[in-house]
Amino acid sequence: MIDTEKLKTIDAEIVLNTLGLPYKKTGDRLMALAAYRDENTASISIQKRGGKWLWKDFGSGKGGSWIDLVMSALNLNYVDAIKFLNNIGNAEVNDERRKGKENFFLGRQEKKSSEIKATDVTKVADLELINYLRSRRVSFIPDWLKQIDYKVIKDNKTYLNFAVGIKNSAGGYAVRNTKIKMNIGRSAYSLFAPDAKKEPIFTVEGLFDGLTVAEKMKDKDYNLIILNSTENLNNKVIEVLSGYKFIIIGFDNDPAGINAENEIIEKINNSEIYKLKFRANDLNEAWVLEEKIEIVKLK
Repeated sequence: MIDTEKLKTIDAEIVLNTLGLPYKKTGDRLMALAAYRDENTASISIQKRGGKWLWKDFGSGKGGSWIDLVMSALNLNYVDAIKFLNNIGNAEVNDERRKGKENFFLGRQEKKSSEIKATDVTKVADLELINYLRSRRVSFIPDWLKQIDYKVIKDNKTYLNFAVGIKNSAGGYAVRNTKIKMNIGRSAYSLFAPDAKKEPIFTVEGLFDGLTVAEKMKDKDYNLIILNSTENLNNKVIEVLSGYKFIIIGFDNDPAGINAENEIIEKINNSEIYKLKFRANDLNEAWVLEEKIEIVKLK
């Protein structure tokens, strides 16, 4: 059984670095940048009280424990946020990368602030990442999916790791491996439209939802928007979608997904809008469980 109270005591630097939230120390508190939305000034205040870390986001009014922050930053439900924190809380920091599962220590650096940078972007070739994709029932690797090598610099230490990832419209990356789900740089949507004249355009929430579409549509023409978070459903996304006659939505079966679906229906008037209907929480989970996925017309 996972001790949720213990999760609230995980070192702040570990949580913030894993979430990809840049921060700086100010007295007895940390100020972090809400990189999961469009923000240029750090608005998240974090302090340790009674042995537990608490945060307050003055930009959104939200706050709470690490569990609440993970839910907000990664758009996860309560159970998945707990699993995420349990994974990073139990992860050991090795001085090797021989198993490909942990970061490793390089040496002392002069920088004192937290920083995450992509160091190499290549074709997905690492066997661990390929097996990770297979565990999510993904065997077809589209050109837009890359292997992202990156480094995390915190205070006087540097850690290396790697993941699968996609570039977003802000020049950052949404990256995933067996232990992390985060952004390098700003969070933003990703658009893959090799031929903007082709129909339909799919719109999904997460990287693996997009890979599920690619798996199903590998021999067909289509375009794709991956939001990387429903918070990235902005006017630009609506503008892109409005240029298509046929839109197919594959959002999560949760309040955020339902709200995003309703926003598209409300704001787009001259397109036929369809929905991928499934029972699981998200499209990739339905694909992994081999559920029946139906297409139903919404508008």
